[in-house]
Amino acid sequence: MKKYIVKRLLALIPTLFVVSVVIFSIIHMTPGDPAAMILGDKADAAAVEALRESMGLNDPIPVQYINWVGRVLRGNPGRSVFIDKPMTEILKDYMGPTFALTVYAMLLATVLAIPLGVLAAKNRGTMADQGISFVSMVGISMPSFLLGLLLILGFAVKLQWFPVGGYKEFGSVSFLTYIRYLTLPALALGFMEAALIIRLTRASVLEVLASDYVKMAKAKGVSEFALVMKHAFKNALIPILTVLGQTFMALLAGAAVVESVFNIPGIGRLTVNSVARRDYEVIQAVVLLVSLINVVMCLAVDLLYGLVDPRVRLED
Repeated sequence: MKKYIVKRLLALIPTLFVVSVVIFSIIHMTPGDPAAMILGDKADAAAVEALRESMGLNDPIPVQYINWVGRVLRGNPGRSVFIDKPMTEILKDYMGPTFALTVYAMLLATVLAIPLGVLAAKNRGTMADQGISFVSMVGISMPSFLLGLLLILGFAVKLQWFPVGGYKEFGSVSFLTYIRYLTLPALALGFMEAALIIRLTRASVLEVLASDYVKMAKAKGVSEFALVMKHAFKNALIPILTVLGQTFMALLAGAAVVESVFNIPGIGRLTVNSVARRDYEVIQAVVLLVSLINVVMCLAVDLLYGLVDPRVRLED
């Protein structure tokens, strides 16, 4: 197990290297000049050129890449000239709301979707199954921004149960108030992924229920609850765990739209604004951080395989 973890961690190096090269190349091929964006349209060419020189933008692209990677390896991913803060502080300030929103959306999606998927499989062909399938179809078809606007209209404007938008730092308000600010954004963000988890859970459990050993257990008089939860659901966990890992990354990547709708100062909005103003340092740092989280999440899911299913063995 330890050797497997070490191998996977070592595999991070070439993966992150490729990601860094790709994102650095794409950003610097995108039209737009950060120096011109900073000084404005009325700045003269000499001033723009002087600022480009001071920012190192006149250096060859390979030199700029080496300088950036060197700073990252020293724990200094750069400084945003637009926000006028080191990237470490920016990531700390903006990653908190996004991570909290993603975790909450993931929790809601998992808690709601897996029981509904199991219930639909257990009652295949019934009204309950059809109703759950209809809900999952609506969830897959509805964009998060549209659902967010509907939730604001219904639960924030009409019923006034939740705030219309905004974000409160954890610890600055009560825990209940903190959750109230995150609930509608989390529902808007996680509903589509919950619909996908419902469909996959239903399909996985149905596949296991159709296996011979489950039929044998049923013939021996095993209770329906034990049949579904102990035998079928446990053996259907591998594909469910896989989609849960993918869901977390999809939620993290898709948070930008929901953050814009609910006015949450997260990493998604920061990235969108940084692309618009060509803030290279922010874009590079954010993409590299999200890529690192993605690879670590994949490793975590692989390790969970060996814990939930004895048939899976992680080679040393």
